[in-house]
Amino acid sequence: MKDDLPEMTPHTVLFATVRSRLSQVPFEPFRIITTSGTAYEVPTADHAGVTPILRIIHVGRDDGSSIDVHALHVASIESLPHRAA
Repeated sequence: MKDDLPEMTPHTVLFATVRSRLSQVPFEPFRIITTSGTAYEVPTADHAGVTPILRIIHVGRDDGSSIDVHALHVASIESLPHRAA
């Protein structure tokens, strides 16, 4: 039934896009741009994860730090070039 479908908002679509990009084979690196203008790079699928119920995107960095971004704060997603091996 139509009432069982989740509400589709721009934030829901962006969250679904991040989920899709993380499971894409082969993985394509991307950058998450927040509404404040801050950018978080996701160079490999191991650098990010999602919590669907809370709509949180967890982004890990190579220095061991990490950030949690709520889908409401995602303004856009940009492709990145592949990392040199």
